[in-house]
Amino acid sequence: MSIALLVPLITPCAFAQSAVEMYGYLDLGILKESGNATKMARGYNNWLGFRGAENLANGLQAVFTLEARFKLNTGESERTSTYWQGESTVGLTSKDYGTLLLGRTLTPLWNTVWKYEPWVNSGFNASLASYQTGSYSSDGVHDLERDYADFSRISNGVFYRSPSWSGVAVEAAIKLEDDAAASSRARSVAISYSHNAVSTAASYEVNARDDQIWYLAAKYSMENATIMGSYAQNHQLDLASEKTWLVAATYMIGNGMLRAGYGRNQSNGQHKISSGYVHNLSKRTSLYADLYREYLANAKTGVALGITHAF
Repeated sequence: MSIALLVPLITPCAFAQSAVEMYGYLDLGILKESGNATKMARGYNNWLGFRGAENLANGLQAVFTLEARFKLNTGESERTSTYWQGESTVGLTSKDYGTLLLGRTLTPLWNTVWKYEPWVNSGFNASLASYQTGSYSSDGVHDLERDYADFSRISNGVFYRSPSWSGVAVEAAIKLEDDAAASSRARSVAISYSHNAVSTAASYEVNARDDQIWYLAAKYSMENATIMGSYAQNHQLDLASEKTWLVAATYMIGNGMLRAGYGRNQSNGQHKISSGYVHNLSKRTSLYADLYREYLANAKTGVALGITHAF
């Protein structure tokens, strides 16, 4: 089909679009870990995204999201094999019936865990992410060759997110296409409950290698303080069951937030204690400082100082 023939099909969509937003997040700092040289590193992922919605009939909207991730200190793509690393979805949403998406995005498990960790499951610096889900990956088959691009995502997936029913919400996802290297079809489900100061969640997921994980978490807020905790157990092919847990808290002080936590892997004895402070210069810009010590084969201590900006 020629470009001339495509123009009538593309143009009406462009004019009918009722809202398109460009957004992003920037995070970069200086990190020093014991035994390693001082370096520039992110405290969270950096991204640039586009999302839009078109109003249809009866409260229905057509929606899309495209999100690219990159390394702020070098300008390189985060994953050379996957340009839209963050998300690439299109679908329909309704306040009454929920949201149905097609494409590639976080599984319900990973769209849940970040809410129960003070460093929002970043996996960097003081983050306790590895004590939320251990060594589990939502891929399990192509991790190395794809540079872990689908570590927390499903590609070629169908995703459903329900509306909230008296504080209860459900998410589900499944990989639609068969994979010759897979022994199982990747799938995930999560259920959450939120009311006033209390939030809880539970998730179950199976990856393409038939590894399985159960995840439970809870959070309670009281004035300026929030306490949270989680427990997970995963069963991986040819490996013993892995049990991980964490307890953590945040405390608001004026324009700042203290955060602290402790995570442990019951199966191998690894553990980590983390602390940090975030100071908000504005609604979109903040400074942070982290101090942590992790006990692996060899203990290491880390200090990180950084800046973030959201737009």
